Amino acid sequence: MLRELAVVLFFVAQALLATRPLALDLRGQTLAGPDPLIDMWTVHWLSGHLLAPRQLFGGNIFYPDPNAVLYSDLSLGTAVLLAPLRVVVEDPVPLYNLGLLLALGFGGWCFHALGRELTGSLGAGLITGTLAAFGSHQLSHVYHLNLLTIGWLALLLLALHRLARAPSPGGVVLAGLSFALSAQSSGYYAVAALLLALCFGAVHWRPLLGTPRSRRAVFAAAALAAVLLAPYASAFLALREREGLRRPIGMSARMALRVDRDLTSYGYLYRGVLGSDGERFFPGLVGLGLGAVALTRRRPFAGFYALAATVLVVVALGPELALGDLRSPLPYRFLFRVPPLDAMRHPYTFAAVATMLLAVLAGLGFKALALERRPVVGAAAVLFAVAETLAPGPALRPVPPGVPPAYRSLASLAPGPVLELPVFEPETLIWAARHGRPVVNGVGAFTPLHTAVLERTVQNHWVRRTPEPIEDSDPIWELADHFADLRYVILPVGRDPTWSALAADFDRSRAFELALEASDGDRVYRFRREAVTSPDAGQRREEP
Repeated sequence: MLRELAVVLFFVAQALLATRPLALDLRGQTLAGPDPLIDMWTVHWLSGHLLAPRQLFGGNIFYPDPNAVLYSDLSLGTAVLLAPLRVVVEDPVPLYNLGLLLALGFGGWCFHALGRELTGSLGAGLITGTLAAFGSHQLSHVYHLNLLTIGWLALLLLALHRLARAPSPGGVVLAGLSFALSAQSSGYYAVAALLLALCFGAVHWRPLLGTPRSRRAVFAAAALAAVLLAPYASAFLALREREGLRRPIGMSARMALRVDRDLTSYGYLYRGVLGSDGERFFPGLVGLGLGAVALTRRRPFAGFYALAATVLVVVALGPELALGDLRSPLPYRFLFRVPPLDAMRHPYTFAAVATMLLAVLAGLGFKALALERRPVVGAAAVLFAVAETLAPGPALRPVPPGVPPAYRSLASLAPGPVLELPVFEPETLIWAARHGRPVVNGVGAFTPLHTAVLERTVQNHWVRRTPEPIEDSDPIWELADHFADLRYVILPVGRDPTWSALAADFDRSRAFELALEASDGDRVYRFRREAVTSPDAGQRREEP
């Protein structure tokens, strides 16, 4: 137990170092950019509704959409780890920050467990966990919690090895649960988990299917994964059909792996030589060297990890291979034709999983050199792996406590859905998590159709030009037709005086009634749906 505690602290320390100086103020700061705010709202909602399955895929943004949480990857594998902390941590900012540290530390520990199980070597496990969870690509994407939620992929591989060696109920549960949580953390990891399972089955089909007991175990694991995934898959497929959640394949072509662009590094040790542009996939000399040792010495399982990594790299190359004027289709193109995989856009993420498999190969190579018998040399190898992963800390931003005064003042009014302008204001995700009211606002990987149309019409008819009478403008008709239950609209005049002109138009309008003015000058208007007469569709200037 003491040894395991020391291992956990080893990876927690690396997580603290990778995100420095975030841990100095978990309540008052977080990672910069819109993606952390999306993940913040998502894991806050999921971790608070795990015991309310009918509400789990809901959410209080993108009103009135009933499945708001499904417009972005869930990071459910991290949300389940955060659920026990909700008893003492309610605010979304420290909860997300702790989730970030948990995702990094848990990923390192799980890959360490996989490496140690395959080799019996603590040093091999430490190298595997360090290179997999804190490699160059992972730390350059520290702003994307879904891509940091990798621990369940390692546990899936661990479970598959156990099922091949000696089927057991524990292995069945671990395989089914880890597959389901990987798939519900990132769509890319769902595909990667399936490819890993298929490659493992192709290489180890004899022990997996050779006896009735092993076949029952494999079937039970697959059935458990399917049962756990069914609610998510059903809800997402229905949302995809309703909202058309698809992307053009040309986007995937632009975001495919390119060796000339992406074999760079985010880490201090190599960025000066290789550059730090692109996707920063260079795995480091420790991973390459020890991985080569594992292959040349034909260590057990090395063939499978090399095969699986190769498959993932080929998929990461995108829909086609261009050789001069010749265009040759690649496996990604066929994956993209399978709904809902046509929502993918950056195939290079599969190369990131390949680097994690290379980390496992590095652990096998460490064992092949028997470095654990030479403690000083083994410790030096672990420290050099840590040194290879050292990289700049993330950009941080302060987060004030609470919500703007307008939201606090809403507590004195009748409940009802709220819209704050602008529609796509990322800060509203923090406030939505804190106040819990349904809001039209939201930001995600995808956006509901009518929310996107509303944002466009607001920009075109209320922001870029002086509105005609409000009642004759497209945004009003969108609100009346598709957000009929909307109760309040907030104009952040106090925080941004450029909204003052629109506030004057609201004051003259029959469709809006001033409900209150907050202490900072922001204005809350009550929306009067009955004062709006929507035109026929043929009269619309803009349509979905």
